[in-house]
Amino acid sequence: MLRFEAIKKLLRDLDDEVVVVGNLGPTSDEMWHAGDREKNYYTYGSMGLCSSIALGISLNCNNKVVAFDGDGSILMNLGSLATIGRESPANLIVVIWDNEMWGQVGRQYSHTHYRTNLEDISKGSGISRTITVENIKQLESAFSKALFSEGPWVVIAKIEEGEYMPVAPVEPEKTTYKFRESMLKNAKT
Repeated sequence: MLRFEAIKKLLRDLDDEVVVVGNLGPTSDEMWHAGDREKNYYTYGSMGLCSSIALGISLNCNNKVVAFDGDGSILMNLGSLATIGRESPANLIVVIWDNEMWGQVGRQYSHTHYRTNLEDISKGSGISRTITVENIKQLESAFSKALFSEGPWVVIAKIEEGEYMPVAPVEPEKTTYKFRESMLKNAKT
């Protein structure tokens, strides 16, 4: 499955209140091209921090929060899975796009190409709701289940590395302002 096609399908049916945090570069570009939303947060230049940012948001709001992370980024910050397991926010879903490579920085094989199993690591971190999916139908089913049940969830989506989309015209300051304003509308009290 291609990440862009999967992102389009997942974003298409989201409620306006669902927060989506995108991993750096291609994932954030694809999110923007699939449909910019006020509750999309694009994390350009923050490799390894997408799930940590999503965790922080999930602990401070009632919205369902989705992280579109990557295998390379998760591998750079495995502590994020341990912290998610410790905190166990019921409103967090982490989708890890696993292309088995460090796609953004040269397309070298990542550890998941060999023996590293991110689902096993997630379970070992205390996250009991985990699944690995191989195709779009499995992904849509798992994602729907995660949206309508308590988490945290980790969904590892095995993907093929496709061509990169044009860089989205995202300005970090404007994204942060727009996102912050959208979250203040329904802030936790």
